[in-house]
Amino acid sequence: MMRRLVKLVFKRFRSLVRHPVVTVEFPYVVRHAHQNARVSLRNNFNECTGCHRCEKACPVHCIEILSEAYTSREKAPKTSRGVIFEARVNSFKINFNQCVNCGLCVDVCPTGSLSNDKNFVLPRQDTKHLTLDLVHRPRTFRRDQGYEE
Repeated sequence: MMRRLVKLVFKRFRSLVRHPVVTVEFPYVVRHAHQNARVSLRNNFNECTGCHRCEKACPVHCIEILSEAYTSREKAPKTSRGVIFEARVNSFKINFNQCVNCGLCVDVCPTGSLSNDKNFVLPRQDTKHLTLDLVHRPRTFRRDQGYEE
């Protein structure tokens, strides 16, 4: 009885060693989240007025915005809804290592420029790759192709 059990265990072990893992596709295939999932953020800079409300509303301070005010000689542009821009956004960094996906920044945005994206933020070994500057993202990132390098 015992010998038969040992043979069965070794047979099962050999079959596990021979066959590949089922979740091989994980790092290579980007899955999209359902509609209400809060997984990553997108900012439409044609509508972003540089008001810093999302930065102030963030409970973990993972959003960092660097902006400069328009000079008195420059006429501040307007959004498509007629809201006047407060400042020119130079950098809009989000640290997804700290982000808890609460959605407060999206709710606070007066123009609706900040929204949830349908792509997952992929896990990284190095945390510097989890801090994204949404203003200076490469073109491939802007086309909904995920956050892969």
